[in-house]
Amino acid sequence: MSKALFVNMLGHGHVNPTIGIVRELINRGEDVTYIAGEEFRDKIEKTGAKFIGHKNLFDLSSLITSSLNLETNEKLLNALNTFKEIIEEIFKLDEKFDYIIYDSSFILGEEVGRVLNIPTISSSSIFAINEKIIKSLLDLPISQEFKLKMEGAKPKIKEILSSHNYVDFVNELQEKYNIKFPSMIERSGKKGMLNIVYTSKYFQPYSESFDESYKFIGSSVIDRKESIDFDLSNNEDKKVIYISLGTIFNNSIEFYECCFKAFCNMNVKVIMSVGRKIDISIFKNIPSNFIVRNYVPQLEVLKYADVFITHGGMNSTNEGLYFNIPLILIPQSVDQPFVANRVAELGAGIVIEKNRITPEALNKCVAEILSDDNFKLNSEKIGESLREAGGYKVGVDEIIKLKNSMK
Repeated sequence: MSKALFVNMLGHGHVNPTIGIVRELINRGEDVTYIAGEEFRDKIEKTGAKFIGHKNLFDLSSLITSSLNLETNEKLLNALNTFKEIIEEIFKLDEKFDYIIYDSSFILGEEVGRVLNIPTISSSSIFAINEKIIKSLLDLPISQEFKLKMEGAKPKIKEILSSHNYVDFVNELQEKYNIKFPSMIERSGKKGMLNIVYTSKYFQPYSESFDESYKFIGSSVIDRKESIDFDLSNNEDKKVIYISLGTIFNNSIEFYECCFKAFCNMNVKVIMSVGRKIDISIFKNIPSNFIVRNYVPQLEVLKYADVFITHGGMNSTNEGLYFNIPLILIPQSVDQPFVANRVAELGAGIVIEKNRITPEALNKCVAEILSDDNFKLNSEKIGESLREAGGYKVGVDEIIKLKNSMK
């Protein structure tokens, strides 16, 4: 039995794809210690892994979407504290690990592996990234707002990187743990000895530009054993529209009201997940063809859906396409414009910019998808590639292969 250390510092979209990997490692006799945000304790402990929670769940999306002000400084400080807390947890553990698996956002993973002298495995819940991908992303029209914001942020970023908090943090890592915090340029090139990416070669843009250390294993979809409290099996031949903006961007009351207007007179059934922060009672006139919930077991609903309206997060996008569902994507931030563009490029969905959402636009896009079989055929093509890539079992095969090759 070998001992694995798994490190994750972000939210649901980064943790959920790893659950199958962890469960399969344990089924094959591996011992797994998983460091993640405290809110994931129950989910991870159910796999059989040992769990260590960190208090600071780094919210990358809100950091990137926020204005560069005092609040941003606090968020960056929180990010540094998250790194510090995780590093302290790792180095106070008595166990000797045989390899480390870390979310690709944990840019110290390679350094931890170097110091512990163990193999490094990067787990990427977004598209694999290299210089070609970054250039392509920044060239997208939909990314221009983000690009302008980052250009204007350069002086502030420079100020932050020379601040006492940042300099003290970097020096402490070096002196106390022999960990070198990578520069901005080094960060984009960071990768593990093995790099597991939860998508297919077909869906990954420029997949040919990545070396053999990158393994595209498709969607890591597992049965979450959740049930729905409404019946979709007998739906009077109505098409089913599923609406969810994920766990970070789902508190837009305006958007949900827009959906009511868009589909109230359409011959469809609409399932809408609004997130746990919204009190559903504020919606006074929910149309009769809508089912609105704070939480919906996504994988169960996707089995019945005909169209999925999503923010374009990689996890939700992969899950929708895994079930062959055409998508309407409303990207909010981070990698979502790039994911949305790729779906549209392959003909499996339609992108609506968030500042151009109207009831008419939503209605028109759904009608277009339901009337054009090519959207369904193209989503099936991507879905097939995601299913045939092998999923978490192939991922674990590659991990074990790397581990054995290092003995």
